[in-house]
Amino acid sequence: MKTTAPAAALSTRDRLVAAAVRVVARDGLEAASVKTIAAEADVTPGLLHYHFPSKEALLEAALRQALEGYLAAVRARRDALPPTRLLDAVFEDARAAIAADGEFFRLRLAFAAKALADPALAAVMRDLNAAAIEENARSFALARGAKRPAARDRALAATLKAAFDGVLLAALVTPDFPLEAAADILRTGARAWQDRP
Repeated sequence: MKTTAPAAALSTRDRLVAAAVRVVARDGLEAASVKTIAAEADVTPGLLHYHFPSKEALLEAALRQALEGYLAAVRARRDALPPTRLLDAVFEDARAAIAADGEFFRLRLAFAAKALADPALAAVMRDLNAAAIEENARSFALARGAKRPAARDRALAATLKAAFDGVLLAALVTPDFPLEAAADILRTGARAWQDRP
């Protein structure tokens, strides 16, 4: 999910995506102008518009790129681990992501807040969330010995996604938020849900 890399190794498009994430995390969504993002990427605003028709399109590209990385990581985790380790690995990976990708999470939450008043952005967020939920539901199904996710696996994935977003928001705005305790509570609840007949 990480969106930063050495600038020389990134294409102009990827530099713009990484710059957008940094600027939104640092300055907020409304203050993240095309001019500011272009300057952060060390390109002209015209070059930004060559790659993206609008700031919103750039931010959507950042979210979609991060989602693809996330989905690939979930699939790799599922391929690498025995089913009995999958549920715990979801929480371990979430903790690591919070520490490593704070900038991206600020962007995602800011984009989600803006989507409350913008139906087009809301549709993008629904698509992104649905893809993440479905991929995690596959892991939860496998963890309970099923080949395909059932409604209960999707419900667990959707609930954990919503809870994770809420915990993440609280952790970002409240420095002393009990993140570890919240993760343990969610993990205990997820195990109980998964283990019920």
